[in-house]
Amino acid sequence: TALQQDPDALDTEGRLKGILCIAFNTLRRAQQHMFLDVATVIRGQPKEVALDVWAAWHGPGAYFLFGDLIRRHLLTIGGGDELQMHDVMEVLGRRMLLDGDELPQQLRGSRLWIEDGHLRGYHRG
Repeated sequence: TALQQDPDALDTEGRLKGILCIAFNTLRRAQQHMFLDVATVIRGQPKEVALDVWAAWHGPGAYFLFGDLIRRHLLTIGGGDELQMHDVMEVLGRRMLLDGDELPQQLRGSRLWIEDGHLRGYHRG
């Protein structure tokens, strides 16, 4: 999309990024991981698969934290029960991770990826 090619076209003054950073910084660390996982890798994947991985990493509270991301409109669930987020949120989330300057080191240590059609995860304790 045009947004993916030139995300600055919608955010010429950095306002969207500033608002996202404020919202992101109010999240708990586990929620920050969840948001970045969806923005970078697992958008469109079944929510239950991601929730199982997140619960293994963050404990049973992951279900509540996930629900809070939905309530804050940072994530949505598609008609096929898949994880979704707005294109602008995805681009800004990816930028946050790639730029890295604003992220604590702990947020760069855990990631999900898809390999051979299966969701995989790495968590550095």
